Amino acid sequence: MDVPVLYSDEHLLAVDKPPRVLVVPAPGRSGPTVVDVVQDQVGGRVYAVHRLDEDTTGVLVLARTLEAKLALEDIFRAHGATRIYLAIVGRAPSPAAGRIESLLRENVAGVVKSALRGSGKRAVTHYKMLRRDGRRVLLECRPETGRRNQIRVHLAEIGCPILGDRKYGYRSRGGSGPKRPLLHASEIQLIHPMTGEDLVIRAAAPASFTVS
Repeated sequence: MDVPVLYSDEHLLAVDKPPRVLVVPAPGRSGPTVVDVVQDQVGGRVYAVHRLDEDTTGVLVLARTLEAKLALEDIFRAHGATRIYLAIVGRAPSPAAGRIESLLRENVAGVVKSALRGSGKRAVTHYKMLRRDGRRVLLECRPETGRRNQIRVHLAEIGCPILGDRKYGYRSRGGSGPKRPLLHASEIQLIHPMTGEDLVIRAAAPASFTVS
């Protein structure tokens, strides 16, 4: 496995995460993680500071020192990084652009769902339609918060499950269709925690995201 490096300095690096690989170890799972592979590639320790789902591709920021790790964790915890995702869905949302807010909570089966009241973690996602080609619709999503499965849950709950996302409502026709959710972290904007530099890091979407 090769993990392309998008940005690197002595404090942090950003990579283009491939699909079907975990960022860090999970119970009951084996095989190398993104952190394992990148450590082998750069010949030194790296630390995860945020997560992408196993099948989500795109920009992932990693720390190279403990000092940078703590500083980056503070940035992500305070929602100080702007993250832009691309998603392919099977129908156009109505309205074509909007804001989704709910409380997210996980059930005993590990499925995250929204609630309008009661317990849960506040989650906010902004979305807008970029292009449409028949049944394939390209959306841009900007999460204000960073909850587990947030974009997947929110799009499913407005009737637009991500293509390939069988966990959250996608149903293929005749067993065809994508084998994974078509969700890609295309860009991260943040202030470098050690230098104060404005960083804008982008990862081109895979070919499967083409919508004319």
